[in-house]
Amino acid sequence: MNKLAYALLLPVTAVSATLTTGPSHSVAVSVRPVKWTVIGGSSPREIVSGRTVPLTLQADIAKGWHLYSLTQKPGGPKPLQIELVGAADVLIRGVIKAPQPERTFDKNFGIETETYSGTPRFTIPLGVPGRSLTGLRKFQVAARYQVCSETLCLPARTDKLDVALRITGRR
Repeated sequence: MNKLAYALLLPVTAVSATLTTGPSHSVAVSVRPVKWTVIGGSSPREIVSGRTVPLTLQADIAKGWHLYSLTQKPGGPKPLQIELVGAADVLIRGVIKAPQPERTFDKNFGIETETYSGTPRFTIPLGVPGRSLTGLRKFQVAARYQVCSETLCLPARTDKLDVALRITGRR
């Protein structure tokens, strides 16, 4: 399948399918093969002003599907992007740690791709400046990704997870 065919298929796959279960009965089905979670739950993480704290996300990818790495080269599928949303004085300080992706030549895109499947974890170094005021900071971590199977690629989507940090003064 060439790139043009993928471009034409993507809008079609973005809509939900309708399955017929009998006379005049149908069920809407949504294709969502990736579920993101914050490891350690939703409790605020403690961080000292001016320091860094790790935050780990896990992608639970359905069997037969994969998403593309943070380092996926351009010219093919959408690479994973992880960003902070609504975090005025919280920032990503350093490099996001990710598992080693599987590298294979993808005949559909005509390039080597870097993929994750299963339950990969990504550790984000969250930091706050030393001048940050103490207190609770609520924000979101946005994961933008494209997910494909052997025969189908879904359009890129963004999932957002709620996160909270409790900033304390220097000890």
